[in-house]
Amino acid sequence: MISFFFIRAFNVEMLKRGIAVVTVGFPATRLTESRVRFCLSASHTKEMLDKAIEAINECGDLLGLKYSRRQVAEA
Repeated sequence: MISFFFIRAFNVEMLKRGIAVVTVGFPATRLTESRVRFCLSASHTKEMLDKAIEAINECGDLLGLKYSRRQVAEA
């Protein structure tokens, strides 16, 4: 479950990296269904998108928010 703390922390960490995101949490969503919205524009460059993806990856690692349903191969 992603709590209000984590969704707020994600917002703060993204802002530290110069990227504004819209976070939506309780009471606008169920407690277990917080969201982050990314607003893309045709004027964004590939470099801007790459920077955003890198920041999302960093914040996901930092806050432990990454999730995947894919099977991970054992080493």
